[in-house]
Amino acid sequence: MPPNFYNAGDQAIYAAGDFFIPQERYRAAPYQPNNPDEVPEGIPTVYQPQGGGGGGGYTGGISDLTGDFFKTISDRQNRLTELNRPLTTFPSFKGARTSDLDGDPYGLPEMKGFSANEMYNTAAAAKAAGQDTMESFAGITNVDEAMKYADDRIQDHRMRYATGQLGPSVIREKPTLSRRINDFIYGLPFTPSKPQSADQILAEGYTGKPGGGIFGILAGMVDKYGELPRGDQAFIARNMGYTGPTIFGANDSNLSKDVFGMNTRSAFGNYAEAVGEQVDKLGFALSDKGKTGGKFNATFNPETGLFEGPEAELANQRTKMMRAKLNFYQKQTLQRDADRKADAQRMRDELAAAAAAKSKAAALAAIKEQGKANYTPSIHGSTNYGQDSQGNQSFSGDSIGAGNLGFGVASGGMGGPVSNRTGRGRTDYMNGGLADLVDIYD
Repeated sequence: MPPNFYNAGDQAIYAAGDFFIPQERYRAAPYQPNNPDEVPEGIPTVYQPQGGGGGGGYTGGISDLTGDFFKTISDRQNRLTELNRPLTTFPSFKGARTSDLDGDPYGLPEMKGFSANEMYNTAAAAKAAGQDTMESFAGITNVDEAMKYADDRIQDHRMRYATGQLGPSVIREKPTLSRRINDFIYGLPFTPSKPQSADQILAEGYTGKPGGGIFGILAGMVDKYGELPRGDQAFIARNMGYTGPTIFGANDSNLSKDVFGMNTRSAFGNYAEAVGEQVDKLGFALSDKGKTGGKFNATFNPETGLFEGPEAELANQRTKMMRAKLNFYQKQTLQRDADRKADAQRMRDELAAAAAAKSKAAALAAIKEQGKANYTPSIHGSTNYGQDSQGNQSFSGDSIGAGNLGFGVASGGMGGPVSNRTGRGRTDYMNGGLADLVDIYD
C-alpha cells in the first residue's frame, strides 16, 4: 500500500511498482515511467552537473543523484588532502655576485654588486664577437680579465655553498587564503583536530576522539566511529560530505547521506557493514526465492544485473530502482573491501617490521653470547677465523646463513670483519668500521 500522505498521483506511481520515486513536490520534472534515462540498467560513469555545494537539485534520474554524490565526496577528499598536506620547503641561494661590499652572506637586499654569472656571460659573448674590451661595473674592462674575475667569484660562491657558509636559506610554500584560515581556526585552543582524508586515516590512524568528544556532543555526532576498525573508518570518511537530495527528495536533516537515504556516519550502526547487508538483502529479493524475483517467470543474473527468461522485459522494467540500488551498493562494497585490504596490509607490514627488529636484537644478543665460547664448528662455522679485536671468537660466513663470505665476522655485538685466518688486523664496525652488524641480516 502506498503511504497515506502521498497525493493521488504519487499513490498511482507507487502502486505501479516504482516504490522509490520522490513525491511530486520534490520532482523537478514530470514523472516519465518509460524514460530510459529515468533509471538506467547500471549507474552511468558520466556525471551531469546539477550545481555545487552538497549536491545538485534532483531531476528525477538516479544517474544525476549518483553522479552528484560521487563528485561531492571526491571533491571533499581532495579538499581534506590539501588541508592536511605539509607545505613544501626548499633551499634557495642567491647567485654569485661581483662584489660583497657589505660583507657576506650573499644576496641580501642591502648587498651591492651585480650578478657574476651575468658578467661572465656578457664577457664571453663580447669575446666571441671579437671584442677585446667591455663595459662593466668597474668601467671599460678587458674581456679576459672580466671573465677571470667573474669566474673567481662564481667558484668562491660554490665553495661557500658547499661548506655551508651561505647558511640555510629556505623558501616556504606560500599557503592559500583558505589554508591560512583553516590553519588559524584549527590552531585555536580547545578546537578539534583537522578532519582527515580517508587515505590519511589509513596511513596514520584516526586522530579524533572516540564518541565524538564535546564537539561531537554539540553537533549531535556521538557515535562509535572512533572505535571502528581503521579500514571501516577510512571507508566511512570517504563517503561523507554529501548532504544533497536522495531518492526520497530533499535532505532536510543536513546529515551526510548516500543517494538512497542511508546515513554514512551514524550513531546506530556501521555504514561499512550496512552496504554489505544491502547487497545481500537486495540480491536475495531479486532471486527466484525472493519476494520480488519470485513474481516473474524470469531469473535474475547477478553478473549482468538483468533478468533473463520469458518475462525478462517486464521484470527488468519493474525492478529498475532495485537493480540500480544493488549496483550502487555493490560498488560501495568494492571500495570498502579495498580499504579493509589496505588496512590489513598495513598491519602485516607493521608486524613484520616489529618481528624483524626483535629478530635482529635477538641475533645480536646470541652472537655476543656465543662469541664468549671457544671455537666450535657447529656454532662458529666451518672455518676458525680466530678471535676478534675484543678477544671474542669470530664467526665464518656460513655460520650466519650467508654462505662463506671469505672472511670472519667479529662477535661481541660489534659486527666488523676480522682478517682471514688470523682473526685480527681489522677494526670492528662499531669501533670505526664501515657498517653495523644489523646490515648483515637485512
